[in-house]
Formats: sequence, structure tokens, C-alpha cells
Amino acid sequence: MGKKQQGSALPRGITVRRHKTGETLQLTFTFNGVLCREPLSGMEVNARNIKYAERYLGEIQNRIASGDFNYLQYFPRSKKAALFGHQKKKKTVKDYLEEYLVISENRNLSPSTLDGYRKCLRSLRVLHNIYVTELTPAALKSWVSTQKTKLKTIRNRLSFLRSAIDEAVTDGLISDNPVSHISASRYFSVEYGNTEEYEVDPFTPAEISIIYMHCLYPQWKATFQFALNTGVRPSELCALRWRDIDFERKTAFVQNAVVEGVEKSTKTRAGTRKIDLNEEAIEALGIMKQFTQLKSEFVFEDPRTGEPWAGSDAIRQKAWRIIMRESKLRYRNPYQTRHTFATMHISSGANLFWLCKQMGHKGPDMLFRNYGSYLVDYDGHLSRPGIKTGSD
Repeated sequence: MGKKQQGSALPRGITVRRHKTGETLQLTFTFNGVLCREPLSGMEVNARNIKYAERYLGEIQNRIASGDFNYLQYFPRSKKAALFGHQKKKKTVKDYLEEYLVISENRNLSPSTLDGYRKCLRSLRVLHNIYVTELTPAALKSWVSTQKTKLKTIRNRLSFLRSAIDEAVTDGLISDNPVSHISASRYFSVEYGNTEEYEVDPFTPAEISIIYMHCLYPQWKATFQFALNTGVRPSELCALRWRDIDFERKTAFVQNAVVEGVEKSTKTRAGTRKIDLNEEAIEALGIMKQFTQLKSEFVFEDPRTGEPWAGSDAIRQKAWRIIMRESKLRYRNPYQTRHTFATMHISSGANLFWLCKQMGHKGPDMLFRNYGSYLVDYDGHLSRPGIKTGSD
């Protein structure tokens, strides 16, 4: 709320708005029956600027009275201008991408979804300066054909762009959304070798041993040993609590995930599940007992802070990248621990319905689609005694 300047009476319609970085003069007036408050950004609160604000407000009120007040002319950055049909004749693609991002933030979407939208906005920078009225299917076709990324990523970016440009249709700047006419798969270039939507690239048994050898802390080894032997997502691992573990039955109840420090339910309904724990997973929990069982409800922690992992990104940045660098292994992200678990069990002849339940999949279709060509390195690997395959 605006407050009067201490020690003096401000002119009618002029208030001082206080915020974290200081004070700003604010104008208050009524236009078309709507109460409007607009800050005069960058103006220090002093007697001279108060006089200027008073004259500026008077000019606005005169124009309102004469019927020729244009909101954007006086407040070019105001979002309220659209209420009165005063829109920029020239709005760029970037304008609408940023506007849609604000809309998405107000919808209380998950942090990971919003982070994905921000990445989409940055990745579309080649299109940023194009006026939305001049955005054509031809320009979009050219953009798709030059993308050096996976097809799924391109589709995600186009989906974000399509939703943003829909706002331009709503505003009446264009009558049709050009993004709706573009098929990513039709114009996607395969010359970069990105024909797969997601690259499944599991670790071999020899690489797993090297990973363990280069864990600088026992908590790191326990974290990745548990992940490689259960198939849990990194975000699910971060949310695992001691009360979720049943040592007698050798099971764990997976029901939550931590994304950018925010705990939420699992990715899918099937993701809420009870998983089996083999001896190596039990061993990993045994390592963690000495560090967290008496001080925290969470199983796994960042050994450098003594706090639970804040999410998969924290695991990747604070532990995984260091291990990959020190081990000299070809880099793959920590989500590949999940893919490694799947390929090892498929190749050993595990019951696919058990494996689906273990990983939180609805059915075996995804297993066949994603993991069929990654089995050679693991033939017979899980046939040794003591490793549960779920095929009994």
C-alpha cells in the first residue's frame, strides 16, 4: 500500500510506495471506472519530483476528460493497458514468451515445470526479435531444421511457443497461430544423430565398480549404490524417509519426490509403489544408518552440509559431476542409474511385470521401447547367487 511521505502532505493522487530497494512515487487515478495505480520508476522521492508527479497526473486527468488518453503512451510497461484495449502495435515473440511465463508462474505449476519453461524461453532466442505479426511457418520450419537436439526437446519448445503465441491470437494481433501448422518430426534433421527422443545409455558392471571407487564420501557411494540396485528416480531417492523402509520384509515405499527443494507426489500414479531391496540396496542403507538415522527422517544426505539432498540437480552438481570427472568415464547424467537397473534386469530374464512395478511403470511396453538394444553387456550378469531378479 502507498503511504504518505512523513512530515508533509502529498498532493491528492500521489503516494509513496515503499519496497525492498527503496521508495517510489505512485500515481492513483480512475480510468473507465477502473482504479489505477502506476509507479513512476526511477524517480527519487523529493520535493522536485513530487511537483513533477503532480503535473504528470494533472496531464493524465485532462486527457482522460478529453477522451484521448492512451494508457501505453504514459505507462509503456504497464500490464493494465490491455484492459482498455491499448496494446503495442509491435510486440515481439519474446514479449509473448515472457508474458506466458508470468501466466504460468501465477498458475502455481511445479518448480521443475517452470524451470523447463525458462529453458524453453532461452532456447528460442533466435526467434525473440521477430515481431509476432511477422512470425511465419517458413521461419519456424527453418528453426526446427537447424536444431541440434532431440526431437522430444524440440516438441517441448514448440509447445511452449504455441501456448505463448496463442495469447497474440487472443489479443487480436494475429488471426491464426503459425506454430500450430508445424510438425517437428517432418522438418527435424537427422544429420546430428538425434533420432531418439531420449538416449538410454546405461553403465556397464565395470563402470559401476569405477564409480564406487571414486566416491569421495561413503554417503555418495551409498546413494548411487541404492539407486543402481532399486531403479528409483534421483528425485524419489531424495524424498525417501526411514519410516518408508521395512528391513524385515526388505522393501521400501516410494511415494514422494523432491524437485528443486520442494517435495511433491511421485511423477505418475504408478510411481507410488513398494519396491524390493536386494542385498546391495540393504548394504547401502546400512551405510546411511550411521549418518542419518538418529538425526534426520530422510535416509540420504549431502555429506558436505549434513542436510538432505535438495533434489536431483543437487546430487548431479555436488556429487555426480565430481565422480564422473575423477573417474574419467564418459559423462552420462545420474538418471542413467535407473536405466542401468532396467537393462541389467531385462537381460537377466527378470519378470517384466515385476520390473514395471519396481520402476513405477504402468506396463512393459515402455521397457521394450526403451531398453531393447542395451542388453549385450549384461548377459548373465545377474545370474550370480544373492541377486534377486523378480523372475522366480
